[in-house]
Amino acid sequence: MFNEDSIKQIIKFMPESQAKCFIHGLFGTEQKYYINIADKISSVIESAPAIYETDGQGNDTKPVLHYFWGNVDIFITEIDKESQQHYGYTSLGMGYLESGYIDLQYIFTQLPLLNLDFNFTPKTIAEYKQIYEG
Repeated sequence: MFNEDSIKQIIKFMPESQAKCFIHGLFGTEQKYYINIADKISSVIESAPAIYETDGQGNDTKPVLHYFWGNVDIFITEIDKESQQHYGYTSLGMGYLESGYIDLQYIFTQLPLLNLDFNFTPKTIAEYKQIYEG
């Protein structure tokens, strides 16, 4: 069976359409897969750096969560567990990464097809900058 607290926690980090599909998957034939994903992402969120915790790390910082849709990528490096305002980097497909605070709820309304990457293996921001900025 799945941990309801983990599910409630990670649902806050998903756009509505993905959250609905995820919940549906928890009751389907691939339930074990979805439970494992819930446990993994819940653990990542719990152990993620808080706001300002990665200050001074610069390009050596590794994101904890990744969102994608089309040529848009969002990398969350610090999580504010009290709000949906987090810190990270975004690429809008224009050849660079921009750092700043990220309001997930606002982004989910603007990009409802955005997806939380369930199979994300983080690299450093320097590596992502090399990819996006050449």
